[in-house]
Amino acid sequence: MSTKNHRTTGSTPSPSLQRILEQARNKGGFQVSVLTSTEGLPIITTPSTYNSDLASAMVALLQKVSNEAQRQLGMSEVDEVTIRGRDHTRLVCRRIIVAEDELILVAIVPPGHAYRRVMNWAVREIRRALS
Repeated sequence: MSTKNHRTTGSTPSPSLQRILEQARNKGGFQVSVLTSTEGLPIITTPSTYNSDLASAMVALLQKVSNEAQRQLGMSEVDEVTIRGRDHTRLVCRRIIVAEDELILVAIVPPGHAYRRVMNWAVREIRRALS
């Protein structure tokens, strides 16, 4: 299954991807989990009532900023960007590369919640589902 098809045809995302994001959200206690293209186009959002356009717009902006930082600072490819608010809520964006596709996994993590193990698990499962 190619994610490129999901971005261009608007087809329904894989139930397995939906399940992975729901499980990640539940395991991590995340407020929101979103899978987007690097262009910021939403593929899957949990809960589905969340405004995925807002998260996707943030992803596109963060992608641009990380690419610019990488270019100007000579950094290697950025695989995670995290923004933490004053209340310690975090917006975490993880880059996922599967074959020729590049996706971003986004989670809004409440204060006091760990996220790395759950995000690592979700990245592995998404790669597995798309391979």
